Amino acid sequence: MRHIFIINPIAGKGKDQDEISKKIHSFFKDNPDNPYEVYYTKFKGDAALFIKDKSLDLIPTVYYACGGDGTLNEIVNAACNFDHLYIGVIPCGSGNDFIKNFNNIQEFINIESQFYGQAIKLDLINVADKYAVSVCNIGLDADAAFNMHKFKKIPFLKGTGLYILSVLVCLFNKLGKELEVTIDDKEKIKDSYLLGVIANGHSYGGGYKCAPLAKLNDGILDLCFVKKISRFKILSLLNLYKAGEHLDNENIKKYVSYRKCKNIKIRSKEAINLCMDGESFIYDEVNIDLAPNALNFWLPKGASVQN
Repeated sequence: MRHIFIINPIAGKGKDQDEISKKIHSFFKDNPDNPYEVYYTKFKGDAALFIKDKSLDLIPTVYYACGGDGTLNEIVNAACNFDHLYIGVIPCGSGNDFIKNFNNIQEFINIESQFYGQAIKLDLINVADKYAVSVCNIGLDADAAFNMHKFKKIPFLKGTGLYILSVLVCLFNKLGKELEVTIDDKEKIKDSYLLGVIANGHSYGGGYKCAPLAKLNDGILDLCFVKKISRFKILSLLNLYKAGEHLDNENIKKYVSYRKCKNIKIRSKEAINLCMDGESFIYDEVNIDLAPNALNFWLPKGASVQN
């Protein structure tokens, strides 16, 4: 098995990448019979181009996404349709919500644990010709994610702090989107929604547990839509939302629609910002499907998927 580490040098403000690179070179120096490569991306989309070129040799390879959830998303979309390619994660970005779906997450930064890992199958979310690993979201949170880049130069602010600041800015704009949501071609819900998520994993936005019942390998998607509420109530909602307690709170759950499903169609009279693992796209109508067992994931030794 060949091991290729794709490092995003600007993920999480670039503080962890050099340390990760040193650990990689040190491990393989002590294990010289195993082919490996460290590649630093030069621009957005570079990882996909690199994988496309490398995959032509048909050598079984683990590609490690050394960055945040955006880096992982790019690598997954480039590699997941090849049976001889596997995708691993070494977190050094600002959010890293994907690995929150695992037990013993310290193993993800242990190069030896990564090397002695194993391949498992995980689900993905399919949107048109693209895949999301963790979450697709619309509304307030998607707009907040879209605007996060505006604040990334603020010192000492990253991850959850960036997201909270962006949410606060968005609160001063128009709230609520008129949506018609069709679930598994059977049920329709129609209302003005503050936000909505279609989730494979349970967390996003730097630690917000939007879909507390979601699992990466359960063969089902979790849908959570929250109706438009007052700005005053939003503050209470965000605290519960972060803790994953919005399904149980009597004052909030009446505004929440939560379903298990495999297909979702969303229609809107106006263009909406759809966020896929933090990457933004614009749609007025979108079809979202479960892609069961679509990801060949490389699980580090000692880690496990949360049940």
